[in-house]
Amino acid sequence: MKDSKRKFLKEAAVAGAGVAFFGMPAVGSAQAGRDGAMLTAQATAVMKLFGLRYPIFQAPWGGPELASAISNAGAMGAIALWGSTPDAAHEAVTRLRSLTTRAFIVNYVLTFEPRSLPAALDAGAPVVGFSWGLPSKAVVASIRNGGAKFGVQVATVAGARAALDLGAEYLVCQGHEAGGHIQSSTPLYELLPPVVEEATQIPVLAAGGIGDGLKIRAALVAGASGVVLGTRFVATRESLAHVEYKNAIVHAQANDTALSVCFQDGWPAAIHRTLRNGTQVRWETAGCPAVGARPGEGDIVATRPNGTRVLRYQITPPQRGDEGTVTDLAMYAGQSVDDVKDVPGAAELVARLWAECLATP
Repeated sequence: MKDSKRKFLKEAAVAGAGVAFFGMPAVGSAQAGRDGAMLTAQATAVMKLFGLRYPIFQAPWGGPELASAISNAGAMGAIALWGSTPDAAHEAVTRLRSLTTRAFIVNYVLTFEPRSLPAALDAGAPVVGFSWGLPSKAVVASIRNGGAKFGVQVATVAGARAALDLGAEYLVCQGHEAGGHIQSSTPLYELLPPVVEEATQIPVLAAGGIGDGLKIRAALVAGASGVVLGTRFVATRESLAHVEYKNAIVHAQANDTALSVCFQDGWPAAIHRTLRNGTQVRWETAGCPAVGARPGEGDIVATRPNGTRVLRYQITPPQRGDEGTVTDLAMYAGQSVDDVKDVPGAAELVARLWAECLATP
């Protein structure tokens, strides 16, 4: 472990009584009194585990500026590193550490080999999240040796048990209402109670269709330790999503989302939920044909600032600076689009979500 990493972990660790693992003041009786019944035992435990003010977690997309803003606001930011080279992962973690001294998650989709994980750990990644698979025992050992914690996204009770057997410190219980690539085929509130029961004392985060304080409260009441929000955080000022992508989310309704395998170039046959757009409509009109027979296949839909061309059916969403017909790209969004009505700053949003949660009867 490099000296810089030792220094980061030392600074982020417990610094005295009443300070949580990652360096933020732990929840005490004064805050418990302010936040009332919504600081359940489960929520309090996950907040203490990660040094949070709010049991609100970001799904891993949006860039380091967004992740750091969420963490600095007292929630848990996250970045996706599964497509990164080791050098890019090291740079991303280093940059995020320069933007926040608080906990954040680096995410790996285990459909793909997590080749950059050693570099991320070496740079001081404090928490690792996995989805679409289970980490090997060797990977778990490397996380432990790096002084980090890890969690696993699950879509079945059996999957939860397997993750717990590996020593996961938290679980993400995903319902099929979620946006992006979806492991689950089960509604959130059918899956959440048995996963919570299986997990016993291990925190379970609820994910899928959650975009406001009312739904945060519902998840906590149902036994979740916290919640994971993706779509709601994409539509924030700090998010690297293209402005037209954000606007599309703001103006969409839940029935504007589509669950399909339309956008699969780069991740074959993976089910995902996106906003229905020109590409999706053309593909569905043609009868949802397989790769090689899709309408407009090979079309260059957008160009990145660095000159990279983005094709119609690629898995990449539209990002800041892209030029072209960006709304024909994969605009991942869950059924929580019903709850998204504006594009606020991340810190403002975190505070608002918690206030809404507390104000809900």
